[in-house]
Amino acid sequence: MKKVSLLSMMFAAIFLCSNVFAQEFSFNFDDAQSGDKVAETYGEPWTTWSMNPGSAEDGVISNEQAGSGSNSLKLEYGNDQVVLFGGKETGSYSIEFDLYVPEGKNAYFNLLHNFNGTNSTWGAQIYFHLTNDGQNSTPAPGQGMIHAAANSAATFTCVYDEWMHIEVLVDTDNDQATFKINDEEIHTWVWSWDSFGEAQVGRKLDAMNFFPPEDAATSTYYVDNVTFTNVGGDTFPIMDVDVDEIAMDIEPDEYITTEFNITNEGTSIGDWVAWVDYGAGAGGSSQQVIHYDGDPQSGVGFTSNDPLIEVGAMFSASSYAGAVMGMDIVSMQYYAMVTENTQTIGFTGDLTFRIYEQGLYDSPGELLAEKVLPAAQIIEGDWNTVTFDTPIPLTGYDVWATVEYQQAPGGYPISMDGMTPVPYGDMYRINNGAWSSLNEGASSTYGNHNIRVTCQGSVVPGTWASMDKRAGSISAGQQETVTLSLNSIAMEIGTYNANVYIKTNDTDNPEIIIPVTMNINGVAVDENAANQYNIYPNPTMSVVKIEGDNINCVAIYNSVGQLVNVVRMDNASNEINMSQYGAGVYFFNIVNNEGNSSVQRVVVSE
Repeated sequence: MKKVSLLSMMFAAIFLCSNVFAQEFSFNFDDAQSGDKVAETYGEPWTTWSMNPGSAEDGVISNEQAGSGSNSLKLEYGNDQVVLFGGKETGSYSIEFDLYVPEGKNAYFNLLHNFNGTNSTWGAQIYFHLTNDGQNSTPAPGQGMIHAAANSAATFTCVYDEWMHIEVLVDTDNDQATFKINDEEIHTWVWSWDSFGEAQVGRKLDAMNFFPPEDAATSTYYVDNVTFTNVGGDTFPIMDVDVDEIAMDIEPDEYITTEFNITNEGTSIGDWVAWVDYGAGAGGSSQQVIHYDGDPQSGVGFTSNDPLIEVGAMFSASSYAGAVMGMDIVSMQYYAMVTENTQTIGFTGDLTFRIYEQGLYDSPGELLAEKVLPAAQIIEGDWNTVTFDTPIPLTGYDVWATVEYQQAPGGYPISMDGMTPVPYGDMYRINNGAWSSLNEGASSTYGNHNIRVTCQGSVVPGTWASMDKRAGSISAGQQETVTLSLNSIAMEIGTYNANVYIKTNDTDNPEIIIPVTMNINGVAVDENAANQYNIYPNPTMSVVKIEGDNINCVAIYNSVGQLVNVVRMDNASNEINMSQYGAGVYFFNIVNNEGNSSVQRVVVSE
């Protein structure tokens, strides 16, 4: 019995029910002359990898192996042919073509989330009569391999000297793709991942690239009947929220919650990312450096291609809230590592320093600042500093600090501390591709990038509001509930204002702002007078016991008011192990089964 995938049935249903198939373009090459260059002859959607139609990269029209007519596109080693799809981010599409591989030859094509020459982002890579481990190819007559959301995701059977019908279905609305040969399903994957499954890079469908992969002796193949079809009609997300503002009264040393819904009334997946923005401080000369790294220990480089490298650290709002919330980023530092065997820095040219806002898909968003340090001013084997022309307020978003450079041949330019890596302290990308963790999958620990950011000004309270979700994807016609928590632990009586910022992929509503107001009323409760429960030992090095009846839960806050954990009590042991949170001062908001609470101070010593 032939297996039919859910995705295949969905495409069929779209056609039968709505009849919205729309062919965007189709080429059988029979209207051209043998020997013509394809991109030079047809123009867009055809181009070459370096966007140079008519060059050696441009394949030729040939009558040697015709598919359904008199001509086909002949691709030989040195050709690098690109078909542009227009950067589709919504909708469902079918990419079809016929492929002919002569005896003893091989073939390859890829699909691109983003096409920009060497700065492209790969969505899938498919080899014919070859296997590939992600680095090197091995001849494999009759066998092929696909990298799609995973390295070596699937293998398949292919033939010589016969036309094979290739189809790739890409459904950006449901984030799925399927690869078929002669109508047989080979592999289905999550489309938004890059080809090796190393990073989620978005659902854009931008281009397809035909490239003879090996050498002049073995890499020759033919392509015919290239067709690109919209099989789902126009689709788009429509994103909104169900509240205009949030204003709540709260007692001193209290913790309360409310909810709001992010809705998607469109026909495509809606992506969102959000943060609480507390605004800028009043200014001042006080300075503070934020960083993850220790002292520079070693350089890391790549073995080939001398790539364009961008390294970065993402500092989450929760990591800097108590230290620099409301301050301005004024400067940035990076250590120019010297390559041991050459005693020179491992990169060539300038250093480009950048600050990015939080973005979709767990990647940098809007570029907030950029400063170039010219090559002549770089200090080898030392820290290099740039001062940004305009200060950048640090108000609650997850901020990315990055440095870009060109690796020198044989160089090891990435400066690392060799310590235990911190999440997002070791991010990098090559040739403007997808962002990845440098330590993930590595045989040894490189540590964190030697990147540091200097902030100046005055701190604003930045821990009194938090959300249980900060990013997500919402299917068409659905909604997602976000819980907003407000706490007045250790805060002065008064009114506090912030905004919930929500960035979306809805082009008509890319930014949603919800004003938030917290009014702390009444008189702060004296801590000793409120002690209805006995907590001991206090100070403690590990376990504390809470004496008292009717306890429902304990909300644990650190010294700057950040919620650390909520521990449910069973009224039997009422014990909490504090050693996992580290030394410091903590506040226990003890809540009973009637909802009444009492705040007490706990000291954890080393």
